[in-house]
Amino acid sequence: MKKLIWALRLGIVLFGVALVWEQVQYNRQVASGQRISQQRQSRHREANHLKIVRPRQLSDFSATKVEAAQVWLHVKGPRVIDEDIPLHIRQIAAGQRIQPENPRSAVYNKPMIQVYSDDHQDMNNRVTYAHNADNTVMITPMESSPAKSQAVRVNTQASPKHRTTLLKVVQLII
Repeated sequence: MKKLIWALRLGIVLFGVALVWEQVQYNRQVASGQRISQQRQSRHREANHLKIVRPRQLSDFSATKVEAAQVWLHVKGPRVIDEDIPLHIRQIAAGQRIQPENPRSAVYNKPMIQVYSDDHQDMNNRVTYAHNADNTVMITPMESSPAKSQAVRVNTQASPKHRTTLLKVVQLII
């Protein structure tokens, strides 16, 4: 029984020493101006590990996606952007039929790029175009032959006003 009492006394003394040691450390922190709250310190550590996310820019995307978005906006206009419906890009080889199910369909005479959406309510949900040597694109109307195409110069330097719209369209492309 005496051993138990001595063990309890020793435990109380050690506990007291630990409390005194914590008070000394606390006083040192206050004197040096350091933060004393553990909660503040944990928030500070968490803040150091947060990543700064910068807004996406056009330079983050491939030139193919940016060009496809520019052509899409030129043909469709900014008012038809539905952020719930993604856009897709498809490469079309030269010689492929415009209407694959029709054996008498005209064929593309050069490689084309098609941008299309999954919007089934939009009857004109695709735009087909090809590159020209003079930095223009040849836009082919829907369901017609490439002979009825029109050359369009697509502005590669979007104005700040149109840049946000262009960025929205580029982000829709899968």
